[in-house]
Amino acid sequence: MELCVKMLNSEKTSETTSKPLAIRVSSAGGTPIPLQEALVNIKSLVAGPLNLSPGYESYTRRLLLPLPTEYDTAHHDDLSADEAYEIPARDRKPSNWRKVRNVVQWTPFIQTYKKHKYPWVQLAGHQGNFRAGYKQGTILKKLCPVEEKALEAISADILRPYVPRYTGVVEGTDGEKYLQLEDLLSNYTLPCVMDIKMGVRTYLEDELAKAREKPKLRKDMYEKMIQIDPKAPTDAEHRAKAVTKPRYMVWRETISSTATQGFRIEGVRRGDGTSSKDFKTTRTREQVLAALNSFLQGYSHAATRYVQQLKSIKATLETSTFFKTHELIGSSLLFVHNDTSALVRMIDFAKTIPLPENVHITHRSPWSEGTHEDGYLLGLENLIDLFSVIEKNLTMNGEISKLVSSSSSGKPSGSVAAVSPTSNNLHVQPVSNTSS
Repeated sequence: MELCVKMLNSEKTSETTSKPLAIRVSSAGGTPIPLQEALVNIKSLVAGPLNLSPGYESYTRRLLLPLPTEYDTAHHDDLSADEAYEIPARDRKPSNWRKVRNVVQWTPFIQTYKKHKYPWVQLAGHQGNFRAGYKQGTILKKLCPVEEKALEAISADILRPYVPRYTGVVEGTDGEKYLQLEDLLSNYTLPCVMDIKMGVRTYLEDELAKAREKPKLRKDMYEKMIQIDPKAPTDAEHRAKAVTKPRYMVWRETISSTATQGFRIEGVRRGDGTSSKDFKTTRTREQVLAALNSFLQGYSHAATRYVQQLKSIKATLETSTFFKTHELIGSSLLFVHNDTSALVRMIDFAKTIPLPENVHITHRSPWSEGTHEDGYLLGLENLIDLFSVIEKNLTMNGEISKLVSSSSSGKPSGSVAAVSPTSNNLHVQPVSNTSS
């Protein structure tokens, strides 16, 4: 399918007014379609009430081009974080094999530590990247030279306590090279696990630039897009039944909280074994707060410990030489808790690279093309704020429980505060102490 773009330059009239620049897209030989109609979904994202980083607006404008005619297929090195996941079949009744496949996807292998066996959990990333470690308390992750260099540098930095212990490169039974890392789940029984992807983007600027130079149409990305929002593709994309990788990548970031909050939830596995990756459109502060609150439900101690550790990580990052000189893209924070403890660690450094010479970033300024800002601290500060809200609400709910208990026993109790789990507002209501 060939597409034509016609641009009508502004023309001065006798009244010194100018016509707006008109761009019309059409199939070859077809009737021109106003671009405003074809790209209504993109425009609504950029012009919406949420503040996107300027980089997304500039990239969106550059995507307003005719579609290429050459098709391509999925690759292992695709840039978006969810590329590893298969497109769900559209039949209404899930097959038994699909159920088994989903379990394998979330539990790639069984680990053994201190004589107890437990399913190891992978919440995000490419399937097949991990193997059980040779030593107890370790896992093997497929070697990525970029990540190897990052881990070696972190080992000599003050960030080391907040990253899984790295003990070098080993050869797997399949002949492949692997990074040997500490297994963060080894000391936990029935843990709740959450992977949060940090930053305002999950791809390097160079990656997107290369993908944009010679874009090819991707049917698999079109399928993923319409699974989430059938109205997201333009008319031209619907006719081609495909989208380009840059188009999909920008759309993927802007429908989640990545572009607005500086992080997004990738996946959650609860202590009872249930799991969810249904966070692709969790975008607003209220939606994220509800998801975090659900993750912590039943584990009131975890919120306080997470806040403490997140603040320690932030303070360490702000004085870290490694953090000051690197761009962290696609890196995650892994949250793990059970009935007695809670842990946060920085993981995934396959796209953590040194900053170009003479380039300095704050890790919290809005990203625009060429700045290399990653928004890591922006996301971390938002996370601390959200977990602090939950911590405060849990504390208030604990006090309410005590007051209600005290009131039922006939002791004076003053007033209680009703707290909404998705709001910062506390509504104080008096409690009567008169006996009936």
